[in-house]
Amino acid sequence: MSDARERMGADLEALAAVQGRYAGSEGEREMLHAVQQRLDPRATAKTEGFVAHLSPAFSIGMHASLLLAGGILGFWKPYLGVLLTAFVTASLLGEGTGRYALLRWPFPTAASYNLVVRQPPETPAIGAIVIAAPLDAPRWRAMDRRRWPSWRPMKLVFAAALVVLTLNTLRTFGEVWGSRTLEIYVVALLVLAATVAFGAVSHRAGDGKDDASAPVVALELVRRVIEHPVAGLDVYVAFTGCSKAFQGGMSAFLQLHRNTLPEPCLVVALDDPGSAPLLAAVSEGSLFAQHHRPTGPALVERLSWAGVRVPGVDRGGATDARAASNAGYRALALVGGGGEPDVESAEHAANVVETLVRWYAHDLARVPEDREALAELARLNEIMRSRKRAPDTAEVEADQEAS
Repeated sequence: MSDARERMGADLEALAAVQGRYAGSEGEREMLHAVQQRLDPRATAKTEGFVAHLSPAFSIGMHASLLLAGGILGFWKPYLGVLLTAFVTASLLGEGTGRYALLRWPFPTAASYNLVVRQPPETPAIGAIVIAAPLDAPRWRAMDRRRWPSWRPMKLVFAAALVVLTLNTLRTFGEVWGSRTLEIYVVALLVLAATVAFGAVSHRAGDGKDDASAPVVALELVRRVIEHPVAGLDVYVAFTGCSKAFQGGMSAFLQLHRNTLPEPCLVVALDDPGSAPLLAAVSEGSLFAQHHRPTGPALVERLSWAGVRVPGVDRGGATDARAASNAGYRALALVGGGGEPDVESAEHAANVVETLVRWYAHDLARVPEDREALAELARLNEIMRSRKRAPDTAEVEADQEAS
């Protein structure tokens, strides 16, 4: 067994033993301290605090409760029902896409922390890469990702919200109840009621236990980058808090470092990479597929050319990569396929991420040369176009004589 595999095996055993590490909990802080203790002594780490919302299940359940209230209110007061359901539907759209939040302000918040390791280059930085690994774990998982990797239950909630909103809106113009429309309306209300119950179940304090392969892979990458620095690339390894809850840690990291991160910047998010097979989530989202910016998926395509197959998939839910993509950064999520976590799969994931990091640095180093070549080609093309536009002298003289 290699030294790297032995180190990662010890890390996996130690970190997987930390339980109850859902967002904002004592278990999450215990996980942060456990990671900090296992960091390479040569690493420079910094703890960054922030305040974040804690439970997406609570948020969805609250939205469904208000939509249900608006639907019931619509039987007697359709105008009030329209106003309430329209506002909550718009808020639900923001929650599903992760781009804005209208109703999150009264939801519970708590302090959380990121652990950030930075390895700056010896020469001036030509770009940056951020490797993100969550410290927290989901409270409760309702679906088996091996069978339903792209399942988006929020679609049902959003569809029910649109039904309630549409029928309430039509009722403001006249009576629309018939046997069929009433059935559709009642089914939509039942979906919302079931969502409220589901949100209550999902919000409960589960074991908060996960395979911990993401921080294990990140720890190994810290060691490798310190031993063999990446020329010209500012490397950040961020162990993010509240990653499973609205990606609060990644949002806080980008907000804090936005003015100091060299451009261009690529964010690689890890989500259970030790659960084989390793997959590249090139699009994700709780409501519909949101595609990442192309740099990350292009690097994965290059891996396939080199014989390392990392299939690209669409994935329901959200990782730190979606938060980075929404903030305007290039992003990629490397996720596990749902198998049993093991050290061999975690080591394979570390090798893949290290290859992506070094290829990304190599590509950035070539950019100035490519830009000069493209500029020269553009200049030559402009000369050729100008020559085609310039009329022949003999033709001009013949036209003048004819006139």
